[in-house]
Amino acid sequence: MELLERRVYRGPSLDAHFPVMRLTIDLGVLESWPSAKIPGFNERQLRAIPSLRTHTCSFESEGGFVRRLQEDGGTWLGHVLEHVAIELQQLTGANVVFGKTRSEGAPGLYHVVFEYEEERVGEAASNLALRLIHHLLPPELRPGAGLPWISYAGTPLNRESFCGP
Repeated sequence: MELLERRVYRGPSLDAHFPVMRLTIDLGVLESWPSAKIPGFNERQLRAIPSLRTHTCSFESEGGFVRRLQEDGGTWLGHVLEHVAIELQQLTGANVVFGKTRSEGAPGLYHVVFEYEEERVGEAASNLALRLIHHLLPPELRPGAGLPWISYAGTPLNRESFCGP
């Protein structure tokens, strides 16, 4: 998965009437690998960020995002990126909930849109979300060498991970 472009909308846009970021991503080979098809991915994702379990997603009830991860073959990693970027901001105390991911038209290309309160926090959350997802992939599905991998030793990310106790 490659980040092709990041656009920051500080006011109303076609996507929302409040500040949002729009990432254009290329899933590359991951277009053939929705979340439920990637061995152990969903479990590692929920271990890394347990609070993702509360995301309602399109079901509008707690656990909706987990259902999307698992049912009908899973969901594409652009959608996962959206939820992780939102949750990482929430863990810092931001009051953000809006996101949507849509195909850009060409195979594997997606626009990932998510709300932010503080631009630098939104940007950092999207960068960390991308790195975390790459890290949680099996080695054969990870991008090539040169990506600065994060360290994940099984410790869940939470507010203290970002802000201290």
